[in-house]
Amino acid sequence: MAFALGEHSLEAAPWQQLQPLLDACFPRPPRNVFERVLAASHRRQRLWIAAAQGGELLGMVMLCPHSKGGHLDNLAVAPQARGQGVGKALVHRLIADTSPAGPGMVSLTTRIPEFFEPLGFQHCGQLADGSTAMMVLLPQTPSITAR
Repeated sequence: MAFALGEHSLEAAPWQQLQPLLDACFPRPPRNVFERVLAASHRRQRLWIAAAQGGELLGMVMLCPHSKGGHLDNLAVAPQARGQGVGKALVHRLIADTSPAGPGMVSLTTRIPEFFEPLGFQHCGQLADGSTAMMVLLPQTPSITAR
């Protein structure tokens, strides 16, 4: 399946397509993931989208940045696109675009740690809700210094 990846500002996000994607990907409680994304849209966040050549939204992932990298949030892949590399490509792109000049990491919480393990994420612990906390150290990009 051919698809394109791109980073989008939250102001220009295709909100009409994001809600059905999030509803299809998070059918269990809290099932208000879309409302949570909307409520947090005022915060500084980054959004990557995978879309088919015809414009169909196949997946998305968000990052809540912080000084040492960020927290991966809301990885969602449309059911018909699963198993075709969309989620993996989104996570790889997020990591590549987040690599800082100094030490850094991306954290996440998930109910599917087996998806993230091959991508380099390590277990940090179990949360009371049954989800797993994970993190990956980011590759450092060389810093540019003026001479």
